[in-house]
Amino acid sequence: MYLLNVSFSQNPAQVEPQKEAHGAWVKKYFDEGIFLLAGPKKSGLGGAILVKSMDKSQLMKILSEDSYVIADVADYQIVDFDAKLSAKGLESLINS
Repeated sequence: MYLLNVSFSQNPAQVEPQKEAHGAWVKKYFDEGIFLLAGPKKSGLGGAILVKSMDKSQLMKILSEDSYVIADVADYQIVDFDAKLSAKGLESLINS
């Protein structure tokens, strides 16, 4: 499983034109069952995405499609981890 920490690397005026395409990209991978959780940071300077386990090369291909990456307005910190525990109701994430 991956935790993606997204941080804007440009000012908000440069990020804004990419938000609609970024949202469509996120929705596409939710619809495919690849993204499990996502949302903006409370600071408004990026976001976070929880991604199911997969080969890292596949993840890198998915990230290359993001408008934020294409426009070079955000940086992704990728944390690869194995979920071992979950809150009640989130058990399905353990095998994701």
